[in-house]
Amino acid sequence: MISPTIRKLSAAALAVVGVVHLVLSPEYLSEQTYVGVLFIAGGLFLCALAVALWRADNVPSWLLGALTMAGMGIAFILSRTTGLPGLKESEWELSGIVCLVLEAGFVAAAVAALSRGATTARTAPAAAAGDDARFSRSPAARTRGTREPTGVR
Repeated sequence: MISPTIRKLSAAALAVVGVVHLVLSPEYLSEQTYVGVLFIAGGLFLCALAVALWRADNVPSWLLGALTMAGMGIAFILSRTTGLPGLKESEWELSGIVCLVLEAGFVAAAVAALSRGATTARTAPAAAAGDDARFSRSPAARTRGTREPTGVR
């Protein structure tokens, strides 16, 4: 799907954003309880996804990570512009900007990983079946189920 280095950097981005949300959760619990609860849930979820993605390249971690990171980024921007129910922040804290950059980077990597996975999935059955450009099936070979080198018919 994607290089192990990009995958591990992406997993680290999930972990960093998750930990930042966990660290900030007490502050948001006191400001607006539902936001603090979402910070805790999102932080724990991202940390679990980080472990899963660090260990193996898998579609659910990429997909769920991208959706969660995009949602958190959108919520951060909305909380500073239009506001969220019961919460409108005025400051664009450094931790939020760092998280936005990590979230955008992760979503970009996830799009690349998921699109490569879709390409691999479309080409994998042919490769798994042993199709090789050097061989083709002649009409006689098709009925026998064997392959003959190209040019020999």
